Amino acid sequence: MTAKFFTTTHQRIPALSKHRFYADLQSSTPGPPQPDFAALYQCIVLVQQVPSKATGVKSPLYIAVKNLIGSIEITERLSLNLLHCKILIAFYEIGHGLQTAAYTSIAACARIARVLGLHRKRWRKSAPECELVDLEEEKRMWWAIVIMDRFIGLCNGDALFVTDDPERTDPLPIEDLLWSEASTVADLEAPIMQSPLLNSPLGTAVGQMARESQISHLVGRVVRHLFDPTPDLHFNAEEAVQLERTLKAYLPLLAKEELSIGKYCAAFAMCNSSLYILYEFQLRQGNRTADERHRILQSMEETAVGALTFAEATYGDREENYPWEIMSPYLAYSLCQTAIVQYRLSKHSSDPIHIKRLHSLRWILNEIAKRWKMAGKLF
Repeated sequence: MTAKFFTTTHQRIPALSKHRFYADLQSSTPGPPQPDFAALYQCIVLVQQVPSKATGVKSPLYIAVKNLIGSIEITERLSLNLLHCKILIAFYEIGHGLQTAAYTSIAACARIARVLGLHRKRWRKSAPECELVDLEEEKRMWWAIVIMDRFIGLCNGDALFVTDDPERTDPLPIEDLLWSEASTVADLEAPIMQSPLLNSPLGTAVGQMARESQISHLVGRVVRHLFDPTPDLHFNAEEAVQLERTLKAYLPLLAKEELSIGKYCAAFAMCNSSLYILYEFQLRQGNRTADERHRILQSMEETAVGALTFAEATYGDREENYPWEIMSPYLAYSLCQTAIVQYRLSKHSSDPIHIKRLHSLRWILNEIAKRWKMAGKLF
């Protein structure tokens, strides 16, 4: 089960150190494992689980694991393993449409991370008393929480984040394949010392989690712009233009990288979702001219076509290189938004292409729902 986790779901949330996990696993045998490690193993089993109609997403295992983690929080010291448990639980809840549970779980992740000192970002200065791999793991856990925090804020239209905004010079996670598959810990040290930064230029090649981190920062800015705007109307107007321009600049890059190597679907999805809510907000403003509304609607359609093209290409590659087991749940939310755009277009146009696109999106969302139930709940 753990071997499958590291080749599937772990690719979507690659925070846990594979080296440390297997070292802990080896040290825990033949005796009983530490409670936090036992809980982590159960969380890995849970996040790999595809809920059945009989059990639903709130399965007996889900309830048991939540209760176990609660007991450990009361009786044991907080630890990185316990934080990994909370992160995986939150990811499970996002993926299966348990929005309220995910909202509170992410907040708990942030609080535990602060208790453990992750908010101090020791990885920024590579503290000499710490192992570089330990710092990288802490960095990845912090970014995993930030990404989920920004995504759930985007879904809920809530700008009250539980994690601080990243700084432009914050280091990003190293390449994910290297993090997961490096033969030795020593192989990771040089890349960790040369980690890319949040403000790395657009064309800089980075890993999946690093790209998601960059996009999540933009997502946070969009959510704050829309749901916690400044009183300066002129600044807000300029910021809207800048955010749209930046998001649109990322889309071709993300699509190209995704279709070439199949790993940026979460970043692509969050980028699309941010554009959709930005356009929806602009359309609701009553001071738009007819030409401005036409431009916004045209931009929405172009974004929707790009999202569908991306999803169809990914779906077509599912057997050979990109099975649904490694699909990000964030993609489902973006494709549901895309379907809504296509539905509206079909109501205002006699062109059958919109109905055809809608049917294609429905089919793909139904396929994603085989892994992540959120896709079925959204559409």
